[in-house]
Amino acid sequence: MTKTPLLAAAALLLTTPAVAQTAPAPAGTSASPVQAPAPVDPARLAAARALVDTIFPPATREQMMRGMVAAMENNVKGSLLNNADLKAAMDHDPRVHKMVDSYLEKQTARSNDMIIAALPGMTSAMAKAYARRFDVGQMGKIQAFFSTPTGQQYMQVSMSIMSDPDVAAWTRDLMAKETQQSIDDIKEMAAQVAALQTDGNSQ
Repeated sequence: MTKTPLLAAAALLLTTPAVAQTAPAPAGTSASPVQAPAPVDPARLAAARALVDTIFPPATREQMMRGMVAAMENNVKGSLLNNADLKAAMDHDPRVHKMVDSYLEKQTARSNDMIIAALPGMTSAMAKAYARRFDVGQMGKIQAFFSTPTGQQYMQVSMSIMSDPDVAAWTRDLMAKETQQSIDDIKEMAAQVAALQTDGNSQ
């Protein structure tokens, strides 16, 4: 039995956006210089922290982020299962389906763990970002909106926007195109490597 479908499935998993977003930078590359952030006015920072606590209530913050992760992972799963190469691999070998399920479970668990652990840093960074862009009065008005029924409803549903059928369909289509392009690039590179090896063996 050929191993090609299994290898194709593995390559597909390695080129999905979920993996690409968490992969480390290639060795030898350097990050672009980051400009030092401007100092933050203490009064504006205090107002910004209160605003962030209103937008992302501490009591429901973790639940909101888990919902966002779930929506993103569902889009990744839809993109994977709609890929022709992966479907062929699953038809050829049922072990591929288990491999995909295991991969998605690990990705979801890892994403949740990373985001939950990073929440304090995220809210601190957001507060500083708001403080640099809005003054105390403006942040008071924003906070007043999020204290209204409409603002509270927005907060409750905003994290689930990615799972809306139209948004999810657009996301799956984009992921499918990106994934297929990555697979095509990997196949092209593999062919080039094989050609080099053939030339080397013939010399």
